[in-house]
Amino acid sequence: MNNIGHIMRTTLVALLLSACSEFQHHRETAFAPVVTRGYGTEYWLAELNRTRQMTSEELGKTVAAWQAELEIKPGDGNRIRLALLLTAGNMQVRDFARARQLLDELDEAPANTSDRELLAIMRQIIDEQASASESIHTLKRQLSRQNRRIEELEQQQRALTNIEQNIEQRDSLPAIKNGEE
Repeated sequence: MNNIGHIMRTTLVALLLSACSEFQHHRETAFAPVVTRGYGTEYWLAELNRTRQMTSEELGKTVAAWQAELEIKPGDGNRIRLALLLTAGNMQVRDFARARQLLDELDEAPANTSDRELLAIMRQIIDEQASASESIHTLKRQLSRQNRRIEELEQQQRALTNIEQNIEQRDSLPAIKNGEE
């Protein structure tokens, strides 16, 4: 029994020491670092950076996992993290419409200025992408109209060429009959 008591005390001391290991000593003039646990610009950007080296399969699983986590814990932190990935992640996972929806569903603006600035930048990226997409769509419509017009003109040119050839053949027939050839 004495041996078990000693093991329990040793285990308890080890647990207490490991729990205190996160505490750091700071000089009186230095600021203690802010520790974020799943919230804040630094965390979200670190999570985004972590996805940069992922394979396509890993990225797909990450999007699904973050979406599932958002459904389980629908907090603003999870919402922003997923929106950031959909806005600035690798091309294969970008979904500006879904990212905009996630940002529009935020309960309120974050209190932290860097978090608010990150949201403003994300919204700007999404707005610029929407504007660029609309411009591309407009240019594609114009190109399509121009291609149709070119096709019409080419058909008209072929028809005129056929008419011209028929006229030349008609004019050359009397000359052949008169022995001019």
